Amino acid sequence: MPVLSYLVIDAFSDQPLRGNPAAVVFGGDGLDARDMQRIAQEINLSETVFVLPTDHPEADYRARIFTPRRELPFAGHPTLATAHAMLLRGGLSGPQLTQSCALGLIPLTVQTKGPERWFIEMTQGVPSVVVPTLDRQLLAEALGCAADVLTARPPAVVSTGVPWLLAELDGPAAMEALAPDPYRLAPLCQGLGALGVTLFCTLPPGQDAAYRLRTFAPGEGIGEDPVCGSGHGAVCAYLAQGSGQSEGAYEAEQGVELGRRGKVWARWTTPEEGLAVHIGGTASVFAEGTLVLR
Repeated sequence: MPVLSYLVIDAFSDQPLRGNPAAVVFGGDGLDARDMQRIAQEINLSETVFVLPTDHPEADYRARIFTPRRELPFAGHPTLATAHAMLLRGGLSGPQLTQSCALGLIPLTVQTKGPERWFIEMTQGVPSVVVPTLDRQLLAEALGCAADVLTARPPAVVSTGVPWLLAELDGPAAMEALAPDPYRLAPLCQGLGALGVTLFCTLPPGQDAAYRLRTFAPGEGIGEDPVCGSGHGAVCAYLAQGSGQSEGAYEAEQGVELGRRGKVWARWTTPEEGLAVHIGGTASVFAEGTLVLR
């Protein structure tokens, strides 16, 4: 087996050791899915990406994305991390890039912010919102919180490429106090067809973010994801549906409770084909090296 180069990119932060790390592996053309899964399990970040030659005439590259447990059709922070890594390697410069992944083509817009610094925005998949029949008390018990900290908004399974169970809490104190039980949470999410749960709350006025999120996916071997791009996409789609507005934008934070605060820019538009969700942010390199697979 080959020696492969890789980068660890902290997505949704312009500083290392913030945001969410993703491993981006290059030169894995000869690997099969089993090899990629074993590598992702060994690296043991929430996602590991394998960058491959494009399989579509309109794409600049192909990305295969793996959690420690399985391959995903799409994920947000690995998409941002991979675009940042591809720009660092040269040959691509924007302002438009296109990633091919199992979900399809993901359009990316690139704004240069300085030497090796970019703001990258992705247009995520077509949103879907389903409000399931769900016992709020069971959800609260799985999250380790009181049922009365869940707001009146109905929990929903929302996807812009990856399905998340969403619920709103009544403020940052309730977010900080969560103590999820993975043995209750994993089967609850799996029974609803969700990868995990993403919680959000409104922040008080005067801060540099309007919302805070937390994401848990114990069924994927991810206790807590520091900054989840697809979770932010799901929340954006959910808020857009309830807003009655054809477009909107806000800033959000995640990872505060883990000491890895990341910043996410979210907006929605309504082109002729329907609701579109756009998630953006910056990224930074934390590590680089080689995988020695002999």
